This record gives sequence, structure tokens and C-alpha cells, in this order.
Amino acid sequence: MSLPSPPTQDPAPAGAHYEALLRQAIDAHMAGRLDQACAIYEAVLEADPIHPLALHYYGIWLHQDGQHDEALDKLELASALEPDNADWHNDRGNVLFALQQPALAEQAYADALALRPDDHTIWNNLGAVLLQQDKRQDAISAFERALQIDPDFLPSLLHLGGIHEAAGDKMQASHYQCRAYVLPPLEGKSWEMLGISFYFLGRLPEAAEAYRAWLREEPDNPIAAHMLAACSQADVPPRASDRYIESHFDRYAETFEANLLQSLGYRGPRLIAEGLALIAPPARQFAAIDIGCGTGLCGGQVAPYSHHLVGVDLAGKMLEKAAATGHYARLEKAEIGHYLATHPQSCDLVTAADTMIYFGDLAPVMQAVALALRSGGHFVFTVEALTGADVAPQGHALHASGRYRHGRDYVRGLLQAHGFTLLHDSDQVLREEVRQPVAGMLFVARRA
Repeated sequence: MSLPSPPTQDPAPAGAHYEALLRQAIDAHMAGRLDQACAIYEAVLEADPIHPLALHYYGIWLHQDGQHDEALDKLELASALEPDNADWHNDRGNVLFALQQPALAEQAYADALALRPDDHTIWNNLGAVLLQQDKRQDAISAFERALQIDPDFLPSLLHLGGIHEAAGDKMQASHYQCRAYVLPPLEGKSWEMLGISFYFLGRLPEAAEAYRAWLREEPDNPIAAHMLAACSQADVPPRASDRYIESHFDRYAETFEANLLQSLGYRGPRLIAEGLALIAPPARQFAAIDIGCGTGLCGGQVAPYSHHLVGVDLAGKMLEKAAATGHYARLEKAEIGHYLATHPQSCDLVTAADTMIYFGDLAPVMQAVALALRSGGHFVFTVEALTGADVAPQGHALHASGRYRHGRDYVRGLLQAHGFTLLHDSDQVLREEVRQPVAGMLFVARRA
């Protein structure tokens, strides 16, 4: 394309004419009409070889066409002619980043930020090129700066999630990944994962709404129903339903132990071992029942005290894992209250690590344990503890995590009411959740 010669007597009309043509070229470029855009860029530059706008966009075109060295020449000249244009420094950085020239890209982004320090996109680009150079901490700082400006900027959230996940910090990674996941649009996303993400972020009304939407789609889903009650505190059941427990734990049988022990620092088995040590030295002297045994994490602690160990759980897939430990003489797929009630005076020891957390009202469980134990038998168990933030006039409350918490006086009163003598109770940390310790208690009691 050739351009008419500009009038020599007045340069202004020529400049306006070029600007109009370049607007056409840029529109064509953005619309994918690359040949048309190229012809205009080249025609303008033929008439005015140092036209900054033409140089910049022609540089972009040359990069897209694979003519990278010439592209960089044009982009650098354009930036030199208009050094106060932050967008052009950023574009140059993007091209350098794509061409695997990270040090030069870093400088281009720095030039852009010197002009526009509150641009979250440029901070994100800087973070990406710093990460490319293994400058991990500097990259984290850049991505965090982007999020200070725009807390919902998806690319920076994903970058930070990936960095912390690669470093093995699953909790911090989850924080950023959850923030990214709950960003609109929500259509097509898992209602369960949205509920979990909102809970993780402490946004309980939105978590409840996600579970409510899930329940509308699946009215018979026990997990949706239980978690809606937990997050909304409406229609709270006295205990988690059998269907909830079975569905929930069967799904996570494969990853249950790794998540508890590695990610959450789970201390349940260790606490059961501490409680058993208060009773007697290990001598395989007891007939024992491990209620809510799950994958058998406590089997190794109970077995040295037991000549016959039975594990009871509702989740069949968890019991398959427990069988592989070799610690149990028998495994029963049953609701624990029913099993204990139908095996009166059958054991000398009952253990329960993180089992009571699925019961609000503990009276039926206490009654069943008392029935199953012989006189002088022991009950060693943990509970999650109520905190000052819990509303629990009955001595127990369903937390938004889906687990029940109990008060010390409530548990002590029930033990006494069902014929137990309290030997020990202590404050403990059961696990970590959302980077916070989960408060619990260890109880050791003897049946009269």
C-alpha cells in the first residue's frame, strides 16, 4: 500500500492522516486481518521511519510472524522514542519473555512499573519472568503485590498456588487455589468443591449456599445435607447420619491416611497410645474393640494391649485398608452403637480416635460402650473441644467443618451418668486445619 505524499506546507494534516491509517491498521490487526495491518504499518514507516506507533505495532506483527530480531529492534526504538509509555515497555517485556530472554524482559517490566507502579498485570508479568529465572521469593513478592492491587486477579492466584504446591506447602497452596476457584463464573464448577473452598476461606454463608445448590440438584445426597447443616447451623442433626459417614469415608479411603498424617499433622493414634499407657503396660491382656477404626491407624497402638482386637466401621473401603494392617482379629462393617449394643460385656477395652466427632449427643454412644465393657474395662477416646466461638447450650455443637465439638463438663457428666470413673482428661491438639491447631481432649475412663 502506498500513501499519498503529505502536504509540505503544514505537517499537522500529515500526522492526523497517519494516525487515522494506523487506527485502521490496529483494528485490522486485532481482528486477525494481518496482511492488511502489515501493509499499512509498512506504508507509514516508509513515509516516516521513526513513527513510534507504527514502529511498536509493526514490531508486534513481526514477532507474530516469526521475525523476532527485527521485531525487537522496532519495539526498542518505539520505546526509546516514547519512554513514558508503560504499555509499550510491558509489550516489549512480553515479547522478550516469549523469546526466553528473561533478564531483558525483567528490565522491560521494571521500566513499565517505574511509570505505572499500581498495574497488577505488569506485576504479574514481572512475577512470571522472575519465576522463570528461579528467583522464587522475588516472584512471590511480585505476585503478592499484584494481589494487593487486585485481590481477585486469577493469574497471580494460580501462580502463587502453584509455587506453594511445588514447595510442599499444601495449606498455603490451597489458600490461593480456593480463592481462584470461587471466582465467577461459578457455572459448571463442583458445588462440593465450591462449598469446601468457601469454608476454607471462612466465607460460611457462601459455603452454605453452595451446599444448598448442591442439595437442590441432588436432594438425596447425604454429604450435601450434612454440610449444609454444618455451615448454615439450620436443622442441625443430633449426629452425622450413617449414610453420610459411609459415603464420605468410602470416597476418601485411598487418600485418607496421607491427608491426615502428612497434610494435617493428625495425632489421634499417638493420643490413644498415651491414654493406653496410663492404664497398664502392654501385655496383650485385653479383648478390645476399636470403634470407628477407619483404615486402622490406631491398630498398631492397641494391638500390644490386646489378645483379640475387633475393628468396627461403617465404611467398607476403609475396612479393606484396615485389614491390610494385620492388627485386627476381626473387622465388622456396622454402625458402632448397634454393634456395641449387640455384644454386651464382650470386651475389656474400647478405643475411639476421632469417632465421637461424628456424634453430637454422646449419650447413646456412652450407653453402648458401657454395655459392651465388662466391669473394670476401660474406655480411651478423643473429642474435639468447644471453643469460645462455639454456641453450645447443650454441651455440643456441629462445627462448619462437619464435625461435632464437645465441652469438658458435658463429657464428664455423661461418663459419670453411665457408670464410668474418670481416670484422666487433658487438653490436646488433634490436627491442624486451615493452618490452625484443632483443639481436642483425651479421656481415659474405667467401667465400674
